[in-house]
Amino acid sequence: MKIKLYFMAFSLIFFSCSSEENTAVPEPIVVEQITAPVITSITKDFLIEGETLIIEGTDFINSKYKTQVIINDKPYEVNPISNNQITIKTTNLMGIAKSTVAVAVGEKTSETKAFFIVPKGWYKVDTNLEIIKAFVFDDTNNLNVYIDTQPSANSFFGDTRRLIGNSNGYVAQTTSMSGLLRNDFLMFDKNVGVAMDPNAGYFTSNAFEEFQSFGSFIANGKYALPGYITYIDATSSIITDYRGVHIFTADKGKTSKSANASMQLFGADHYRGKAFGKGSDNYFYEIGYNVGSQQTTNCVIKSLNGFDNWELVYNEGNFNLGIGTYFYDFDLLFTKSYSNELLSSNNLGRTWTVRKSNIQSFFIKNRVSWYIVSDNKLYFTSDSGQNWSLELELPADSTVNYMSFSPNKTVLAGKNLLYINHL
Repeated sequence: MKIKLYFMAFSLIFFSCSSEENTAVPEPIVVEQITAPVITSITKDFLIEGETLIIEGTDFINSKYKTQVIINDKPYEVNPISNNQITIKTTNLMGIAKSTVAVAVGEKTSETKAFFIVPKGWYKVDTNLEIIKAFVFDDTNNLNVYIDTQPSANSFFGDTRRLIGNSNGYVAQTTSMSGLLRNDFLMFDKNVGVAMDPNAGYFTSNAFEEFQSFGSFIANGKYALPGYITYIDATSSIITDYRGVHIFTADKGKTSKSANASMQLFGADHYRGKAFGKGSDNYFYEIGYNVGSQQTTNCVIKSLNGFDNWELVYNEGNFNLGIGTYFYDFDLLFTKSYSNELLSSNNLGRTWTVRKSNIQSFFIKNRVSWYIVSDNKLYFTSDSGQNWSLELELPADSTVNYMSFSPNKTVLAGKNLLYINHL
């Protein structure tokens, strides 16, 4: 009997436990929620191919999912530096020009950020500007340009612009000097520059956000004529008009001095300057004409300070200096002849040597490296004209006005024409 009671009790306990187990509510399955990554900023919105893009934000790392950077809709696997930073080196496979970047973690993707990629080598910049001069420097993506805002055969209005590199490419912006007639423009670095109009010079230390005017050609020459900026450094500049009036500032335009080379050398308004430069012998040279005699003669003058105390090197001959004479050093001049030849001289223009025929324009990088434009093609020599190689094919009927060089960049500019070459 006792055994029977024990069995019944055990059966009740077992049945009770089994019932509780069968009726228990199962625990819910927890699914980890992925937080979408967020890009708060990118350190650059304008990059040259090969530069590193640094992406700042949040939630770039999840232990269960890989992280990808999506550039122009193409994914690239990356290892984030932290939950807040990713770096990726740009390549030519990522595309050029206007681009977008996003971060993806698993199936969650951030909003995109816009940026711009410029490839290495020659890159054509779309522009409708008639560029007279363009200046490039390694420590900035911006370009300083001097343009003609009235591009017709019967008018000219020189003006200044900045081309700012941003997520839209090279975007033209006016400067504080814009809207005023300029007839020359020269930059020493990305901040220091000089512009001039037919009356005076204008010195800037912050890319023409502000400027200081100096000198007066009207006061010295009695009337305004076209002129040139013949020298510039971090604090000094020399400007001149083409009949020999020179104005010099040594303190960024705060004060200036002036002198008239034509009056010093000839006692009259006889001198006409055509090419200018400082030689490796520390003399400033000017090459031009003496128009005071019955026959116009070649004229070379020099000065230790570049604006006063001029010496006459020679005043002889009637050799035509040609079009666009360029001074590189006291023993190396260049000119384009009226028969479209590139000529060089090692004796200040007394004699000349033909270096290349059938040229439209020429540009000198250094003593042995030169560029010419011929039949709408850009050619380059690195051995003083012994051998030439094709560098770039230009649009038909191109007008090339200027080339600017820095150690790692080259710019070619003209009428509705702008190319930049990142080496």
